[in-house]
Amino acid sequence: MTSAAFGPLPGDLPLPAGAQLPAGARLGAAVPMPAVPTTIGSPATAGAPGGSPGPRTPVGHLGAVDVVRVVTAAGVVAVHCTSLTAARSSLAAGGVLSVLHVTRSVFLSLSAFVLTYSFSNRPIGRRAFWRRRYPLVVAPYVVWSAIYVLTDGELHRGPLYLVGHYALDLLDGGAHFQLYYLLLTFQLYLVYPSLVRWLVRHPGAHRPLLVGAVAFQLAFTGAIHYGWDPPVLGIWLTHEGSWLPSYTPYVVGGTVAALHFDELTRWTRAHAKLLLAGFAASVALAEASYVADMRFLGYSPIRAGQVFQPAVTLEALTAALALYAVGLRLVDRVGDRGLHLLERGADASFGVYLAHPLLVGGILDLAALSGLSTLVGRLPGGLVEALALGGLVPLVYGVTALSIDRIRHTPASLWLTGRRPPLGRAAAPATAAPSAPVV
Repeated sequence: MTSAAFGPLPGDLPLPAGAQLPAGARLGAAVPMPAVPTTIGSPATAGAPGGSPGPRTPVGHLGAVDVVRVVTAAGVVAVHCTSLTAARSSLAAGGVLSVLHVTRSVFLSLSAFVLTYSFSNRPIGRRAFWRRRYPLVVAPYVVWSAIYVLTDGELHRGPLYLVGHYALDLLDGGAHFQLYYLLLTFQLYLVYPSLVRWLVRHPGAHRPLLVGAVAFQLAFTGAIHYGWDPPVLGIWLTHEGSWLPSYTPYVVGGTVAALHFDELTRWTRAHAKLLLAGFAASVALAEASYVADMRFLGYSPIRAGQVFQPAVTLEALTAALALYAVGLRLVDRVGDRGLHLLERGADASFGVYLAHPLLVGGILDLAALSGLSTLVGRLPGGLVEALALGGLVPLVYGVTALSIDRIRHTPASLWLTGRRPPLGRAAAPATAAPSAPVV
């Protein structure tokens, strides 16, 4: 993520009482974690039968997850920089978007994964979970919706219009294009306690459920991309991005991955090259689908590279695993300073997600006033995309991340970043739920 959404940082958790990192283990590297018998929203239960993996006790900070979050957050910035600067007919932009559109799915997987990992050693009731989690998303949702309403150029229409516009935007996430993800987070928090409790109680259902979820997603995205319109599902298929069931395999997959954390990490380390090759193959398939859609179906570049299509589904599933494999390799090789920078980058990811369109819009407005946008518009589409990815994306991500990092140490942190200030976290009881939605 988001994540985005979005979920707590594992590094905010203390070690369980009496637990210690194994000798020689590095912060951020994978270490063995014993099974524990508690799960969110349910009473303590015995470990999964037959040696099936159950919830795990967090040990140390998951630096590999920080890598996934930072890379995916940069991917979101790249998606928006591309979509806001490129012509709708740009072949290069459509091809780039067909790859980068995996970011929202990866963030949802991260959200489910981090929630499960974080709460696996602490039983918590459904209502207590909601009381702890919702304020961390509602607060920035309310504030950033107001910010975008006030900066969309319609102040001249008067206070009554602005208040009405704001109230409507709170209902549908319409204040700005990226805020739909917070609506997804609201839905995730609503169903998560029941979902994880069921998965813990039925370990034998994990594999068939995942297979079924992926099969459903391929059929669902095929219906959207290729224009199938079942009468009962018409409303859903025309507003697919705002409903959590549209991302079923990513939510289920992230939760199951955390429940099988040790097994998943060992397998990922052993098959890193295979996972990277699989991701490369899925990217090639997505680009082939992109070209075929334009050539044989007459799709525009924008439609051929849209989010909901079978090729992007496969790409998103392989991207999540490949990024985790890269993260595991990276945290084994960087020093403590590198791990600290990754942690700070991940910590700022939700704020970056919320704030970066404001900076992109400001830069584009200045470009229009100066005549630069007219000049850039005369360049070939491939060059425009190269400028966006090589210049605009690093600028926007860097400035936004540094700004959010500063805000994180002010009283405005909760309202603008969805995370309580560091001093507030340090003063909280050891059993308090970690703050921050995942992006």
